[in-house]
Amino acid sequence: MSRLLSILILCGCAGSLVDHAAFNAGGTPECLQSCTTSVPGATRLCVGNTCTYECDGGRLKCAAGCCDVDALSAGTSHTCAVVAGEARCWGANDKGQLGQAGLASSFSPVQPSGVTGTVTAIAAGWTHTCAVANGVANGEVWCWGDDTYGQLGDGSSGAGSSGPTPRKVASLAGVVAIAAGSGHTCAVTATQLFCWGRNDFGQVGDGTSSEPRLAATVVPSVSGPFAAIALGDLHTCALTSSGLSCWGANAAGQLGNGTIAPSKTPSPVSLSASFLGVGANHSCAGDNSGALSCWGANTQGQVDPSMQDRRLPRGVLSNARAVVGGVGHTCAVTSGQDMKCWGLNDKEQLGGSGHEESDVHISGVQAAAAGSKHTCALKNGGAFCWGWNNAGQLGSDPATTTSAEPVAVSGR
Repeated sequence: MSRLLSILILCGCAGSLVDHAAFNAGGTPECLQSCTTSVPGATRLCVGNTCTYECDGGRLKCAAGCCDVDALSAGTSHTCAVVAGEARCWGANDKGQLGQAGLASSFSPVQPSGVTGTVTAIAAGWTHTCAVANGVANGEVWCWGDDTYGQLGDGSSGAGSSGPTPRKVASLAGVVAIAAGSGHTCAVTATQLFCWGRNDFGQVGDGTSSEPRLAATVVPSVSGPFAAIALGDLHTCALTSSGLSCWGANAAGQLGNGTIAPSKTPSPVSLSASFLGVGANHSCAGDNSGALSCWGANTQGQVDPSMQDRRLPRGVLSNARAVVGGVGHTCAVTSGQDMKCWGLNDKEQLGGSGHEESDVHISGVQAAAAGSKHTCALKNGGAFCWGWNNAGQLGSDPATTTSAEPVAVSGR
């Protein structure tokens, strides 16, 4: 679940939210009387006696003031963005996935401390996050948060090695795209695919299914150029000039090869595709004509209304140009830049009611991301989210625990 993303099983262990009393109580009369801002696209904001500003329309604070959001990725209960070459994250922080010291969650975006260079891509996994940055070398990878299975890629593993401090993945450069799953991570260069972390179902793709891979490992049987890479809970899919393939766990048919047997190496999917997106245990892909197919786990209707798992691709839309998946729901950006979502809707992650296909009340969508039980979209340079907000993953005041309507991410 990420532009190249995958999102996974719900974790109810998020740390307590930061105290928002200062925000909600407003500023002092003295501040309110004298506070102004000259930042374009911003509104003045008093926090106690401090005069500051917040960006409007889902645009986020950056070094230059208020900037457009360039990319979005959603984890289980956190969300991250690329803003003017900088990383921003918000929501749950129980494993340090926001890249900030302490375990307090945040409803407003924070900048992970320690990533050096210009950030070009970001991927939010279950409870970890990775970013690509042009630093000492172009395409370096930094990861932070949960490292139980070595998904941070620095040679360590276990709960004790988890933490909010970004660490660089050694001997890896030239990366142009990245994706994060529940316990594994993959990165793409111009010609190669590297994966690391959890590997009990062969989701790393190197032909093994035993020990976790603690360092970046080449997936030997796929090569670039790559169009997309996406990670689910325990499976991986890649789209190259040679076609679409998936590997790893397959109990629900998420590999799309007609079986339920896991695969330690890439298994071809008989489908012509130009874009790709996966959920926890289901997968979707579409072609340039807009034809979208999905397969895998379907107990929540995340593939089609049958509620039965699908081992082979099933056509679901004819006008899609992008797709993302959560734990039990799927959302597609249409050729008209609208959004349609279907599947599990227990926390209003579909932006409507019921399991049936729902038209989200948002237009002009440029990109999308799906978390466990929340969904986000990029529109006119601004980030908007809806669904569950128990840890602030919508980027709005957590006094609102769910929202069926897209809400602008806080520009504070």
